[in-house]
Amino acid sequence: MAVRPALTIERELLRHLGRPVPLRLMRQVLIEWAWIVGAISMAVHVGQAWVTVPAILFIGTRQHALLTLMHEFTHRQFSRSRPAWNDSLGDVFTALPFLITIHGYRRDHFQHHRATSTAQDPNWTSSLRRARYRFPRSRAGMAWLLLLHLLGVYAIQDIKAYLFDAKMSVDTPRATQLRQAGFALLVVSAASVFDGWAVIGLYWFVPMFTSLMALLYLRDVGEHHAMPRPGLEASRTTLTGWFEGFFIAPNAVGFHAEHHLYPVVPFCRLRELHALLRQQPGHADHAVLTHGYCRGLLAEVAQSPSFTGIEQA
Repeated sequence: MAVRPALTIERELLRHLGRPVPLRLMRQVLIEWAWIVGAISMAVHVGQAWVTVPAILFIGTRQHALLTLMHEFTHRQFSRSRPAWNDSLGDVFTALPFLITIHGYRRDHFQHHRATSTAQDPNWTSSLRRARYRFPRSRAGMAWLLLLHLLGVYAIQDIKAYLFDAKMSVDTPRATQLRQAGFALLVVSAASVFDGWAVIGLYWFVPMFTSLMALLYLRDVGEHHAMPRPGLEASRTTLTGWFEGFFIAPNAVGFHAEHHLYPVVPFCRLRELHALLRQQPGHADHAVLTHGYCRGLLAEVAQSPSFTGIEQA
């Protein structure tokens, strides 16, 4: 059940925090693509397994980062006054490369916001049908599940769920269909002309089916599962250092409870929002603040009696 304490942000301050960030958003998108292109270029140039394997793992982390930015386009953080521009750029740079669409993701995601962790939440009900989302689970059990995701064991099942069960790729409006067709034609043409099918397969789809799946599972667990109490909006905030912030929870995606409380606030201001909310008495009473994925979250998932990663005040 979602907890809604009396946490308030002044209207003018919320208006300031909630302004779209088109330049910041596009800059971050280009940075993530630059990481991906750089990793592919280096791996292709060296052509050795000792570079190829780390490159695949690294590219999965940046694919995950792109998906967090797709989430920003879903909430129209590029532009709310020009929705066509917002969705077009979001599709081309962050959604269509993963075979999904901004429109399809938004349709599913907004229902998740309206009914978080209830029978009307499509994400929650889908998770409850899968044994891997049942907790508590030991650290060894979580490590095994993460390894299975990393090896691609659940990839087909999960990608099918995203594309078709959640309809993130189908039943889209005509404008989206045209973007889907145009993007597919562009990729097929470029891959054929430049003989790039092997590169796309190895350095895009292999990371997408392996390291990306492991990261999505870990973050999904961290956002709404295995919580010691309901939490704000039935969501957890996971605080990270620079390493986990870059490789596991990029673009402030760990501030998930803050996002659910105020979805209008873009990713680059969630840390500021978190600091403001922590100043309010009701926050300490209800927030679930977990320190780190590899330490705090895994201890919560296992319900370790010695766990001290939840901040109660």
